[in-house]
Amino acid sequence: MNELHKPATARQVAEQISAGMLTKETPDVFAENGAYITPFALPGAPARIEGRTAIMEHMQAAASSEAASALELQEVIPTFHEGKDPEVVVMQFKIKGKSRVTGEAFELDSSIGVLRVRGGKIVEWYDYPNIIGGSAAGGTLGQLAAMLAQVG
Repeated sequence: MNELHKPATARQVAEQISAGMLTKETPDVFAENGAYITPFALPGAPARIEGRTAIMEHMQAAASSEAASALELQEVIPTFHEGKDPEVVVMQFKIKGKSRVTGEAFELDSSIGVLRVRGGKIVEWYDYPNIIGGSAAGGTLGQLAAMLAQVG
């Protein structure tokens, strides 16, 4: 395979994800049988979603959710960590913006993700979002607390 048609590396895929965060668009970078895993998912939310179509639908729904709409993203500051395994990259994101609920500016360590990429496509994405921090930044901590109180 020549250089022009070489599949994207794990780092390049992570950079594509980062580039779409301001517009809340997830690039189509999942393998057909890829998995999106959130080990610390909120009650009632799926901890594992399998298949490109299901993952993309989940990402689109999350981007248009009430919680996501509370945050006006103005800057995304990514950090990428690469190790010995060329299929794996760790993404760490800091976001800056303004709460649409309170009007307050915020700076937030928003998430850490671990991607495994083969052939230029994500086969596994372990996502560890800062749900409490995001809710506090967005001014929706009360709603999150009320939702959690109903569960437990």
